[in-house]
Amino acid sequence: MSIQFYILAAYFILLILVGLYAKTKSKSSTDFILAGRNLGLLLCTATMLGEWLGAMSTIGTTERAYAVGFSPLWYNFATGTGMFIFAFTLASIYRKKKVHTVAEMIESVYNKTTRLYSAFAFIIAYIILAYVQVQGAGSLIASTMNIPICWGIIIAGIVITIYITLGGLWSISITNLMHTILLYTMIIVVFITGYIKIGGYNGLFQLLTATKGAAVAKSYFSPFGIGFSQVFSWLIGGIMGVFASQASIQPVFAAKDWQTARKSSIFTALLIIPIGFLMSTIGMIAASGKFGAPPTAKQALPNLLMNSNFIHPILGGLAIAGILAAILSTIAPVMFAVSTIISKDIYQRFINPNVEDKKLLRMSQMFTLITGIAVIPLALTMKGFILDTAYISYAIRGVAAIIVLFGIYISSIRNARAATYTIIGGTIMALISTIFKSYIHIDKVYMALISGVSIYLIYVFISKLKANKKEAG
Repeated sequence: MSIQFYILAAYFILLILVGLYAKTKSKSSTDFILAGRNLGLLLCTATMLGEWLGAMSTIGTTERAYAVGFSPLWYNFATGTGMFIFAFTLASIYRKKKVHTVAEMIESVYNKTTRLYSAFAFIIAYIILAYVQVQGAGSLIASTMNIPICWGIIIAGIVITIYITLGGLWSISITNLMHTILLYTMIIVVFITGYIKIGGYNGLFQLLTATKGAAVAKSYFSPFGIGFSQVFSWLIGGIMGVFASQASIQPVFAAKDWQTARKSSIFTALLIIPIGFLMSTIGMIAASGKFGAPPTAKQALPNLLMNSNFIHPILGGLAIAGILAAILSTIAPVMFAVSTIISKDIYQRFINPNVEDKKLLRMSQMFTLITGIAVIPLALTMKGFILDTAYISYAIRGVAAIIVLFGIYISSIRNARAATYTIIGGTIMALISTIFKSYIHIDKVYMALISGVSIYLIYVFISKLKANKKEAG
Protein backbone atom coordinates (compact mmCIF):
# COMPACT_ATOMS: atom_id res chain seq x y z
CA MET A 1 0.00 0.00 0.00
CA SER A 2 1.16 3.58 -0.72
CA ILE A 3 2.00 6.16 1.93
CA GLN A 4 -1.03 8.15 0.75
CA PHE A 5 -3.24 5.20 1.70
CA TYR A 6 -1.88 5.03 5.26
CA ILE A 7 -2.38 8.78 5.76
CA LEU A 8 -5.95 8.49 4.52
CA ALA A 9 -6.67 5.46 6.71
CA ALA A 10 -5.30 7.27 9.79
CA TYR A 11 -7.56 10.24 9.04
CA PHE A 12 -10.61 7.98 8.77
CA ILE A 13 -9.83 6.40 12.15
CA LEU A 14 -9.46 9.87 13.69
CA LEU A 15 -12.90 10.88 12.36
CA ILE A 16 -14.57 7.86 13.96
CA LEU A 17 -12.83 8.60 17.26
CA VAL A 18 -14.16 12.16 17.12
CA GLY A 19 -17.63 10.76 16.48
CA LEU A 20 -17.32 8.59 19.60
CA TYR A 21 -16.24 11.63 21.65
CA ALA A 22 -19.09 13.75 20.27
CA LYS A 23 -21.56 10.99 21.19
CA THR A 24 -20.89 11.77 24.88
CA LYS A 25 -22.04 15.37 24.30
CA SER A 26 -25.28 14.47 22.47
CA LYS A 27 -27.64 13.70 25.34
CA SER A 28 -30.79 15.25 23.87
CA SER A 29 -32.35 15.80 20.45
CA THR A 30 -31.34 19.48 20.59
CA ASP A 31 -27.75 18.45 21.36
CA PHE A 32 -27.79 16.00 18.46
CA ILE A 33 -29.51 18.27 15.92
CA LEU A 34 -28.23 21.72 16.99
CA ALA A 35 -25.26 21.08 19.32
CA GLY A 36 -27.35 22.45 22.18
CA ARG A 37 -27.56 25.85 20.39
CA ASN A 38 -24.14 26.55 21.86
CA LEU A 39 -21.73 26.86 18.90
CA GLY A 40 -19.20 29.67 19.25
CA LEU A 41 -17.73 31.71 16.39
CA LEU A 42 -14.96 29.24 15.47
CA LEU A 43 -17.04 26.05 15.38
CA CYS A 44 -20.05 27.81 13.83
CA THR A 45 -17.89 29.20 10.99
CA ALA A 46 -16.15 25.86 10.41
CA THR A 47 -19.46 23.98 10.32
CA MET A 48 -21.07 26.49 7.97
CA LEU A 49 -18.00 26.63 5.75
CA GLY A 50 -17.97 22.86 5.44
CA GLU A 51 -21.27 22.81 3.55
CA TRP A 52 -19.71 24.81 0.73
CA LEU A 53 -16.14 23.48 0.59
CA GLY A 54 -16.86 19.94 -0.50
CA ALA A 55 -16.74 17.86 -3.68
CA MET A 56 -18.15 20.76 -5.69
CA SER A 57 -15.47 23.23 -4.59
CA THR A 58 -12.63 20.72 -4.95
CA ILE A 59 -13.16 17.66 -7.18
CA GLY A 60 -16.04 19.34 -9.05
CA THR A 61 -14.16 22.60 -9.70
CA THR A 62 -10.98 20.86 -10.87
CA GLU A 63 -13.06 18.46 -12.98
CA ARG A 64 -14.71 21.36 -14.82
CA ALA A 65 -11.49 23.44 -14.91
CA TYR A 66 -9.74 20.44 -16.48
CA ALA A 67 -12.35 20.56 -19.26
CA VAL A 68 -13.05 24.31 -19.64
CA GLY A 69 -10.53 26.38 -17.67
CA PHE A 70 -11.07 29.21 -15.19
CA SER A 71 -14.88 29.41 -15.42
CA PRO A 72 -15.72 27.15 -12.44
CA LEU A 73 -14.26 29.75 -10.03
CA TRP A 74 -17.69 31.43 -10.26
CA TYR A 75 -19.23 28.66 -8.15
CA ASN A 76 -17.29 29.74 -5.07
CA PHE A 77 -17.70 33.42 -5.90
CA ALA A 78 -21.48 32.97 -6.12
CA THR A 79 -21.83 31.11 -2.82
CA GLY A 80 -19.44 33.50 -1.08
CA THR A 81 -21.46 36.47 -2.31
CA GLY A 82 -24.67 34.76 -1.26
CA MET A 83 -23.32 34.12 2.24
CA PHE A 84 -22.22 37.75 2.57
CA ILE A 85 -25.70 39.00 1.64
CA PHE A 86 -27.25 36.38 3.92
CA ALA A 87 -25.13 37.63 6.83
CA PHE A 88 -26.78 41.07 6.68
CA THR A 89 -30.32 39.88 5.91
CA LEU A 90 -31.66 36.52 7.10
CA ALA A 91 -28.88 35.23 9.40
CA SER A 92 -30.05 37.08 12.52
CA ILE A 93 -33.74 36.54 11.66
CA TYR A 94 -33.29 32.75 11.42
CA ARG A 95 -31.40 32.61 14.72
CA LYS A 96 -33.85 34.81 16.61
CA LYS A 97 -36.75 32.58 15.52
CA LYS A 98 -35.13 29.61 17.35
CA VAL A 99 -36.26 27.16 14.68
CA HIS A 100 -34.60 23.84 13.79
CA THR A 101 -35.10 23.81 10.01
CA VAL A 102 -35.76 26.12 7.07
CA ALA A 103 -39.11 24.41 6.55
CA GLU A 104 -40.03 25.24 10.15
CA MET A 105 -39.15 28.86 9.39
CA ILE A 106 -41.40 28.69 6.32
CA GLU A 107 -44.28 27.47 8.50
CA SER A 108 -43.79 30.48 10.81
CA VAL A 109 -44.27 32.72 7.77
CA TYR A 110 -47.01 30.73 5.98
CA ASN A 111 -48.59 27.51 7.34
CA LYS A 112 -47.92 23.84 8.06
CA THR A 113 -48.98 22.69 4.55
CA THR A 114 -46.31 24.87 2.98
CA ARG A 115 -43.84 23.47 5.52
CA LEU A 116 -44.67 19.89 4.55
CA TYR A 117 -44.20 20.41 0.82
CA SER A 118 -41.06 22.44 1.42
CA ALA A 119 -39.67 19.59 3.53
CA PHE A 120 -40.19 17.11 0.68
CA ALA A 121 -38.55 19.52 -1.79
CA PHE A 122 -35.55 19.93 0.52
CA ILE A 123 -35.21 16.17 0.91
CA ILE A 124 -35.01 15.79 -2.90
CA ALA A 125 -32.48 18.64 -3.12
CA TYR A 126 -30.20 17.29 -0.41
CA ILE A 127 -30.37 13.65 -1.45
CA ILE A 128 -29.08 14.77 -4.87
CA LEU A 129 -26.36 16.88 -3.27
CA ALA A 130 -25.39 14.06 -0.89
CA TYR A 131 -24.86 11.40 -3.55
CA VAL A 132 -22.84 13.86 -5.66
CA GLN A 133 -20.54 14.48 -2.69
CA VAL A 134 -20.17 10.75 -2.00
CA GLN A 135 -19.17 10.26 -5.65
CA GLY A 136 -16.43 12.86 -5.20
CA ALA A 137 -15.14 11.18 -2.05
CA GLY A 138 -15.33 7.78 -3.74
CA SER A 139 -13.26 8.87 -6.73
CA LEU A 140 -10.58 10.23 -4.40
CA ILE A 141 -10.45 7.09 -2.26
CA ALA A 142 -10.43 4.85 -5.33
CA SER A 143 -7.44 6.69 -6.83
CA THR A 144 -5.54 6.57 -3.54
CA MET A 145 -6.20 2.90 -2.78
CA ASN A 146 -6.02 1.80 -6.44
CA ILE A 147 -9.43 0.13 -6.25
CA PRO A 148 -12.56 0.41 -8.42
CA ILE A 149 -14.49 3.62 -7.83
CA CYS A 150 -17.55 1.66 -6.70
CA TRP A 151 -15.63 0.38 -3.67
CA GLY A 152 -14.34 3.88 -2.98
CA ILE A 153 -17.94 5.14 -2.88
CA ILE A 154 -19.02 2.35 -0.53
CA ILE A 155 -16.13 3.00 1.87
CA ALA A 156 -16.79 6.74 1.88
CA GLY A 157 -20.51 6.29 2.49
CA ILE A 158 -20.01 3.88 5.40
CA VAL A 159 -17.37 5.92 7.27
CA ILE A 160 -19.31 9.17 6.90
CA THR A 161 -22.54 7.56 8.08
CA ILE A 162 -20.83 6.11 11.16
CA TYR A 163 -19.34 9.31 12.54
CA ILE A 164 -22.42 11.46 11.82
CA THR A 165 -24.77 8.92 13.41
CA LEU A 166 -22.58 8.75 16.50
CA GLY A 167 -22.34 12.43 17.37
CA GLY A 168 -24.72 14.50 15.25
CA LEU A 169 -23.93 18.21 14.85
CA TRP A 170 -21.32 18.14 17.62
CA SER A 171 -19.42 15.55 15.61
CA ILE A 172 -19.84 17.58 12.41
CA SER A 173 -18.68 20.86 14.00
CA ILE A 174 -15.52 19.38 15.56
CA THR A 175 -14.53 17.37 12.47
CA ASN A 176 -15.28 20.32 10.18
CA LEU A 177 -12.82 22.45 12.14
CA MET A 178 -10.19 19.75 11.54
CA HIS A 179 -11.22 19.52 7.87
CA THR A 180 -11.00 23.29 7.31
CA ILE A 181 -7.51 23.67 8.79
CA LEU A 182 -6.14 20.71 6.82
CA LEU A 183 -7.88 21.74 3.59
CA TYR A 184 -6.63 25.33 3.46
CA THR A 185 -3.10 24.37 4.43
CA MET A 186 -2.80 21.70 1.76
CA ILE A 187 -4.56 23.57 -1.05
CA ILE A 188 -2.10 26.44 -0.62
CA VAL A 189 0.82 23.98 -0.66
CA VAL A 190 -0.49 22.24 -3.82
CA PHE A 191 -1.17 25.56 -5.57
CA ILE A 192 2.31 26.93 -4.84
CA THR A 193 3.91 23.62 -5.89
CA GLY A 194 2.00 23.55 -9.16
CA TYR A 195 2.56 27.24 -9.87
CA ILE A 196 6.33 26.89 -9.51
CA LYS A 197 6.64 23.60 -11.43
CA ILE A 198 4.46 24.78 -14.33
CA GLY A 199 6.38 28.05 -14.70
CA GLY A 200 3.64 30.39 -13.53
CA TYR A 201 0.63 31.36 -15.64
CA ASN A 202 2.85 32.10 -18.64
CA GLY A 203 4.21 28.56 -18.55
CA LEU A 204 0.72 27.14 -18.07
CA PHE A 205 -0.63 29.09 -21.06
CA GLN A 206 2.24 27.89 -23.27
CA LEU A 207 1.67 24.26 -22.30
CA LEU A 208 -2.09 24.51 -22.88
CA THR A 209 -1.45 26.14 -26.26
CA ALA A 210 0.94 23.34 -27.23
CA THR A 211 -1.45 20.54 -26.16
CA LYS A 212 -4.86 22.00 -26.98
CA GLY A 213 -4.26 24.80 -29.48
CA ALA A 214 -4.23 28.58 -29.12
CA ALA A 215 -8.01 29.04 -29.34
CA VAL A 216 -8.73 26.50 -26.59
CA ALA A 217 -5.94 27.87 -24.38
CA LYS A 218 -7.37 31.39 -24.72
CA SER A 219 -10.80 30.06 -23.77
CA TYR A 220 -9.30 28.29 -20.73
CA PHE A 221 -7.94 31.58 -19.41
CA SER A 222 -11.24 33.39 -19.83
CA PRO A 223 -13.48 33.47 -16.74
CA PHE A 224 -16.42 33.20 -19.15
CA GLY A 225 -14.98 30.32 -21.19
CA ILE A 226 -17.92 28.10 -20.27
CA GLY A 227 -20.37 30.69 -21.59
CA PHE A 228 -21.96 33.74 -19.99
CA SER A 229 -25.37 32.07 -19.68
CA GLN A 230 -23.93 29.15 -17.70
CA VAL A 231 -21.89 31.47 -15.48
CA PHE A 232 -24.91 33.67 -14.79
CA SER A 233 -27.03 30.64 -13.86
CA TRP A 234 -24.33 29.56 -11.40
CA LEU A 235 -24.29 33.06 -9.91
CA ILE A 236 -28.06 33.26 -9.53
CA GLY A 237 -28.37 29.68 -8.29
CA GLY A 238 -25.47 30.03 -5.87
CA ILE A 239 -26.69 33.29 -4.37
CA MET A 240 -30.35 32.28 -4.14
CA GLY A 241 -29.53 28.78 -2.89
CA VAL A 242 -27.86 30.21 0.21
CA PHE A 243 -31.07 31.72 1.63
CA ALA A 244 -32.80 28.36 2.05
CA SER A 245 -29.88 25.98 2.53
CA GLN A 246 -30.65 23.73 5.50
CA ALA A 247 -27.13 22.28 5.61
CA SER A 248 -25.34 25.63 5.81
CA ILE A 249 -28.04 27.41 7.83
CA GLN A 250 -28.26 24.66 10.48
CA PRO A 251 -25.10 26.07 12.15
CA VAL A 252 -26.90 29.44 12.25
CA PHE A 253 -29.71 27.79 14.20
CA ALA A 254 -27.04 26.25 16.45
CA ALA A 255 -25.07 29.47 17.08
CA LYS A 256 -25.04 30.64 20.70
CA ASP A 257 -26.63 33.98 19.70
CA TRP A 258 -27.63 35.97 16.63
CA GLN A 259 -24.42 38.03 16.64
CA THR A 260 -22.39 34.82 16.33
CA ALA A 261 -24.67 33.67 13.49
CA ARG A 262 -24.03 36.89 11.56
CA LYS A 263 -20.27 36.99 12.13
CA SER A 264 -19.92 33.33 11.17
CA SER A 265 -21.75 34.00 7.91
CA ILE A 266 -19.38 36.88 7.09
CA PHE A 267 -16.24 34.85 7.83
CA THR A 268 -17.63 31.95 5.79
CA ALA A 269 -18.17 34.25 2.80
CA LEU A 270 -14.61 35.58 2.97
CA LEU A 271 -13.11 32.09 3.20
CA ILE A 272 -15.14 30.55 0.36
CA ILE A 273 -14.25 32.87 -2.53
CA PRO A 274 -10.44 32.26 -2.88
CA ILE A 275 -10.85 28.48 -3.10
CA GLY A 276 -12.47 28.70 -6.55
CA PHE A 277 -9.49 30.52 -8.02
CA LEU A 278 -6.96 28.11 -6.49
CA MET A 279 -8.80 24.93 -7.49
CA SER A 280 -9.48 26.16 -11.04
CA THR A 281 -5.77 26.83 -11.49
CA ILE A 282 -4.91 23.35 -10.18
CA GLY A 283 -7.42 21.82 -12.62
CA MET A 284 -5.80 23.68 -15.50
CA ILE A 285 -2.36 22.45 -14.40
CA ALA A 286 -3.73 18.90 -14.60
CA ALA A 287 -5.09 19.69 -18.08
CA SER A 288 -1.68 20.90 -19.29
CA GLY A 289 -0.52 17.28 -19.66
CA LYS A 290 2.84 17.87 -17.98
CA PHE A 291 2.02 15.44 -15.19
CA GLY A 292 0.17 12.82 -17.20
CA ALA A 293 -3.47 12.38 -18.10
CA PRO A 294 -6.12 11.11 -15.62
CA PRO A 295 -8.44 8.23 -16.59
CA THR A 296 -11.42 10.62 -16.37
CA ALA A 297 -11.90 14.36 -15.75
CA LYS A 298 -13.35 13.51 -12.33
CA GLN A 299 -9.97 12.03 -11.34
CA ALA A 300 -7.92 15.01 -12.52
CA LEU A 301 -7.14 16.15 -8.99
CA PRO A 302 -6.53 12.71 -7.39
CA ASN A 303 -4.29 11.74 -10.31
CA LEU A 304 -2.19 14.89 -9.82
CA LEU A 305 -1.80 14.36 -6.09
CA MET A 306 -0.76 10.72 -6.55
CA ASN A 307 1.98 11.73 -9.00
CA SER A 308 5.40 11.80 -7.24
CA ASN A 309 6.78 13.91 -10.11
CA PHE A 310 4.35 16.62 -9.09
CA ILE A 311 4.46 16.46 -5.30
CA HIS A 312 6.26 14.44 -2.59
CA PRO A 313 4.21 11.37 -1.55
CA ILE A 314 3.86 12.56 2.06
CA LEU A 315 2.62 16.00 0.99
CA GLY A 316 0.46 14.31 -1.65
CA GLY A 317 -1.06 12.06 1.00
CA LEU A 318 -1.77 15.02 3.27
CA ALA A 319 -3.24 16.93 0.33
CA ILE A 320 -5.50 13.99 -0.54
CA ALA A 321 -6.58 13.86 3.10
CA GLY A 322 -7.23 17.62 2.90
CA ILE A 323 -9.40 17.30 -0.20
CA LEU A 324 -11.22 14.34 1.32
CA ALA A 325 -11.64 16.43 4.47
CA ALA A 326 -13.33 19.13 2.38
CA ILE A 327 -15.69 16.62 0.81
CA LEU A 328 -16.52 15.03 4.16
CA SER A 329 -17.12 18.47 5.65
CA THR A 330 -19.91 18.93 3.10
CA ILE A 331 -21.32 15.40 3.00
CA ALA A 332 -21.79 15.40 6.77
CA PRO A 333 -24.03 18.49 7.07
CA VAL A 334 -25.84 17.60 3.83
CA MET A 335 -26.74 14.08 4.99
CA PHE A 336 -27.52 15.45 8.43
CA ALA A 337 -29.81 18.06 6.89
CA VAL A 338 -31.90 15.26 5.34
CA SER A 339 -32.27 13.39 8.63
CA THR A 340 -33.07 16.63 10.50
CA ILE A 341 -35.79 17.52 8.00
CA ILE A 342 -37.31 14.04 8.26
CA SER A 343 -37.20 13.96 12.07
CA LYS A 344 -38.40 17.54 12.76
CA ASP A 345 -40.48 18.58 9.74
CA ILE A 346 -42.20 15.28 9.04
CA TYR A 347 -41.95 12.85 11.96
CA GLN A 348 -42.38 15.25 14.92
CA ARG A 349 -44.59 17.79 13.16
CA PHE A 350 -47.03 15.45 11.42
CA ILE A 351 -46.61 11.85 12.61
CA ASN A 352 -45.84 12.04 16.34
CA PRO A 353 -46.21 15.62 17.65
CA ASN A 354 -46.00 14.51 21.32
CA VAL A 355 -42.86 12.42 20.94
CA GLU A 356 -40.59 12.34 24.00
CA ASP A 357 -37.16 13.88 23.58
CA LYS A 358 -35.28 10.60 24.13
CA LYS A 359 -37.30 8.89 21.44
CA LEU A 360 -36.82 11.85 19.08
CA LEU A 361 -33.07 11.55 19.65
CA ARG A 362 -33.20 7.83 18.75
CA MET A 363 -35.35 8.55 15.69
CA SER A 364 -32.96 11.29 14.55
CA GLN A 365 -30.05 8.86 14.80
CA MET A 366 -32.02 6.20 12.94
CA PHE A 367 -32.97 8.63 10.14
CA THR A 368 -29.31 9.68 9.87
CA LEU A 369 -28.28 6.03 9.48
CA ILE A 370 -30.99 5.35 6.88
CA THR A 371 -30.05 8.46 4.90
CA GLY A 372 -26.39 7.46 4.80
CA ILE A 373 -27.20 3.95 3.60
CA ALA A 374 -29.72 5.18 0.99
CA VAL A 375 -27.26 7.62 -0.59
CA ILE A 376 -24.68 4.93 -1.44
CA PRO A 377 -26.62 3.13 -4.25
CA LEU A 378 -27.52 6.51 -5.78
CA ALA A 379 -23.85 7.50 -5.83
CA LEU A 380 -23.03 4.16 -7.49
CA THR A 381 -25.58 4.47 -10.28
CA MET A 382 -26.11 8.18 -11.07
CA LYS A 383 -23.64 9.83 -13.48
CA GLY A 384 -22.71 13.33 -14.61
CA PHE A 385 -20.45 16.29 -13.86
CA ILE A 386 -20.44 17.05 -10.13
CA LEU A 387 -21.09 20.79 -10.45
CA ASP A 388 -23.80 20.40 -13.10
CA THR A 389 -25.69 17.72 -11.15
CA ALA A 390 -25.40 19.53 -7.84
CA TYR A 391 -27.04 22.63 -9.28
CA ILE A 392 -30.35 20.74 -9.33
CA SER A 393 -30.18 21.15 -5.56
CA TYR A 394 -29.41 24.85 -5.95
CA ALA A 395 -32.38 25.31 -8.27
CA ILE A 396 -34.77 23.75 -5.75
CA ARG A 397 -33.32 25.72 -2.84
CA GLY A 398 -33.57 28.86 -4.96
CA VAL A 399 -37.32 28.30 -5.29
CA ALA A 400 -37.56 27.92 -1.50
CA ALA A 401 -35.58 31.16 -1.12
CA ILE A 402 -38.21 32.95 -3.22
CA ILE A 403 -41.02 32.13 -0.82
CA VAL A 404 -38.86 32.91 2.23
CA LEU A 405 -37.84 36.33 0.87
CA PHE A 406 -41.35 37.19 -0.33
CA GLY A 407 -42.88 36.11 2.97
CA ILE A 408 -40.45 38.03 5.17
CA TYR A 409 -39.75 41.18 3.18
CA ILE A 410 -42.91 41.74 1.09
CA SER A 411 -45.73 41.05 3.52
CA SER A 412 -48.27 42.71 1.20
CA ILE A 413 -48.12 39.71 -1.15
CA ARG A 414 -47.67 37.00 1.50
CA ASN A 415 -49.91 34.09 0.53
CA ALA A 416 -49.66 30.52 1.89
CA ARG A 417 -51.25 28.80 -1.11
CA ALA A 418 -49.07 30.77 -3.51
CA ALA A 419 -46.02 29.64 -1.53
CA THR A 420 -47.16 25.99 -1.54
CA TYR A 421 -47.83 25.97 -5.28
CA THR A 422 -44.51 27.74 -5.89
CA ILE A 423 -42.41 25.15 -4.05
CA ILE A 424 -44.23 22.30 -5.82
CA GLY A 425 -44.12 23.87 -9.29
CA GLY A 426 -40.56 25.13 -9.04
CA THR A 427 -39.24 21.76 -7.87
CA ILE A 428 -41.06 19.94 -10.66
CA MET A 429 -39.67 22.35 -13.27
CA ALA A 430 -36.12 21.93 -11.94
CA LEU A 431 -36.42 18.15 -12.30
CA ILE A 432 -38.15 18.28 -15.71
CA SER A 433 -35.53 20.62 -17.18
CA THR A 434 -32.82 18.24 -15.95
CA ILE A 435 -34.43 15.00 -17.13
CA PHE A 436 -35.33 16.45 -20.54
CA LYS A 437 -32.28 18.69 -20.98
CA SER A 438 -31.78 17.33 -24.51
CA TYR A 439 -35.09 18.90 -25.49
CA ILE A 440 -35.35 21.86 -23.10
CA HIS A 441 -32.43 24.17 -23.76
CA ILE A 442 -32.98 26.36 -20.71
CA ASP A 443 -30.82 25.96 -17.64
CA LYS A 444 -32.52 24.25 -14.69
CA VAL A 445 -31.80 27.23 -12.40
CA TYR A 446 -33.54 29.63 -14.79
CA MET A 447 -36.48 27.26 -15.24
CA ALA A 448 -36.97 26.78 -11.51
CA LEU A 449 -36.64 30.44 -10.52
CA ILE A 450 -38.66 31.89 -13.39
CA SER A 451 -41.47 29.38 -12.90
CA GLY A 452 -41.35 29.88 -9.12
CA VAL A 453 -41.63 33.67 -9.26
CA SER A 454 -44.32 33.44 -11.97
CA ILE A 455 -46.46 30.95 -10.03
CA TYR A 456 -46.28 33.00 -6.84
CA LEU A 457 -47.08 36.38 -8.43
CA ILE A 458 -49.80 35.04 -10.73
CA TYR A 459 -51.57 33.27 -7.87
CA VAL A 460 -51.38 36.39 -5.69
CA PHE A 461 -52.70 38.53 -8.54
CA ILE A 462 -55.64 36.16 -9.22
CA SER A 463 -56.41 35.94 -5.48
CA LYS A 464 -56.56 39.72 -5.18
CA LEU A 465 -58.78 39.99 -8.23
CA LYS A 466 -61.19 37.47 -6.72
CA ALA A 467 -61.12 39.29 -3.38
CA ASN A 468 -61.85 42.62 -5.05
CA LYS A 469 -64.76 41.14 -7.02
CA LYS A 470 -66.17 39.62 -3.85
CA GLU A 471 -65.99 42.96 -2.03
CA ALA A 472 -67.56 44.76 -4.99
CA GLY A 473 -70.32 42.19 -5.32
